[in-house]
Amino acid sequence: MTKVALITGGSSGLGFSFARQLGNEGYHIIIVSRNKERADKAVDDLNKLEITTQSMLCDITIEDQVKAVADRVKTEYGKIDFLILNAGEVTPKLLCDYTSTTLLKKEIEIDLWGTVQCAYFFTPILIEGSKILMTSSGFGIMGAAGYSTYCAAKAGIVNFAESLRRELLYKKIAVYVTCPGDMDTPQLQYEIVNQPEWMKQNSPRKTMSVDMAAKKILKKCQGYSRFLILIGTDVKLLAIVTKILPRRWRDKLIDNMLPRPKK
Repeated sequence: MTKVALITGGSSGLGFSFARQLGNEGYHIIIVSRNKERADKAVDDLNKLEITTQSMLCDITIEDQVKAVADRVKTEYGKIDFLILNAGEVTPKLLCDYTSTTLLKKEIEIDLWGTVQCAYFFTPILIEGSKILMTSSGFGIMGAAGYSTYCAAKAGIVNFAESLRRELLYKKIAVYVTCPGDMDTPQLQYEIVNQPEWMKQNSPRKTMSVDMAAKKILKKCQGYSRFLILIGTDVKLLAIVTKILPRRWRDKLIDNMLPRPKK
């Protein structure tokens, strides 16, 4: 029986690389995206590689749309073997610079609530031995100026995934969360272009290719004992520093490393 992988945010960036690599492993790919043009292009590109792919349009923050996709997948396939909750959005901005609470909540609704809502509707379709992978960020294990709501959402994903992992152990469903550093995605380019002046650095940001990131992440999605998947030297270093240094030393080090507003 063909294995089914459903990927939110699979039409570009890391999600698309996940789709291509899993497709090459024989999975039937379902791309969930709110952008029809990008979704159609992704399906076309993957089909040209002889990867069976289809898209399902959905805004992951809207309950009726997520439920409709879940119902359709259950009817057409009856299962999901690999669920990847990857959709996300980031806009660098100081908390005081938001002009409305609607905009303030946007990243939390997309990154965190969208992930939680998709897990709620798609998890019942998972079968024994299946996997869930959630995409957080290096900023899911620390806070950075200009990323307050993004950091809150990504930290929430880490803890949500850990909770869900323990809930699903008895069903033999593995749950992973990855915290990558900067990758060469359209999202990163958008982020860099929209950075405020105080955040811009003289040296270019070190990035990893999305294909390499996807390969490293998927390789580690094995077994039930592993949970947190860290990739990127900077993120791994941060994790080590957080473990070995007292909090005040760790904070002082990061204060001097990361950009922040000045008078």
